[in-house]
Amino acid sequence: MKKIGFLLALIFALTNAAQAQLGDVKQTPFKKFTSNFKRAPKILTFGWSIIDDNGTPYKDIFAPKSHTINIIPLTFNYDIYYRKGIFFNLKGSFCNFKKNKIVNGVAIDNANLFFALDFNTSLSLNYVYNINYALLNLNNNIFDIRLIGGIGYTNRNIYVFNHAANLNFGGGLYGRFSKEFGMNIELVSKFGLKSKLGETNTNYIHSSIGVSYFIGSVKYK
Repeated sequence: MKKIGFLLALIFALTNAAQAQLGDVKQTPFKKFTSNFKRAPKILTFGWSIIDDNGTPYKDIFAPKSHTINIIPLTFNYDIYYRKGIFFNLKGSFCNFKKNKIVNGVAIDNANLFFALDFNTSLSLNYVYNINYALLNLNNNIFDIRLIGGIGYTNRNIYVFNHAANLNFGGGLYGRFSKEFGMNIELVSKFGLKSKLGETNTNYIHSSIGVSYFIGSVKYK
């Protein structure tokens, strides 16, 4: 009886191992990739944008006259965690340039729409040096500082540099009020690809602030 029981247990174990192996074979790299993304922590943010697009974005940065702010929260962020502190991000923003606003060095005649769509990658500095544990003695990742880089498209409904692709470089901060809710602040320099980087009026500074909803949590090792 003991031998029969041992053989049955061995057959059961081998059957489970074979099924597991077959399952691994059937799961393609693409399925593994999409499966990991479905389980990955995500952050959804809605908020406001501040656009400094007067043609001289690196002068009078703190001058409100050169800024355009959307009153209605028409900026959204969607972050999804990849690994090793890396997030992928989709960001969309709408604003309305008011009449006589200086845009790309020109006073516009009528109110015009501004739209930006960006695909960014960000690196959490908490993965490199977690300030929550090391400096603030906090057990949770309440503060998350990010370095941001990516590409995007900007459309201005004006007759000077009305649309352009751009490179994005900047930084951001996520803060958590609770397990699910927090806030996001970002400041990103966008370099238009109409001509030489840094020498075109298509460059501008895009800042944003918003309320965030966290789906899952990242534990940095």
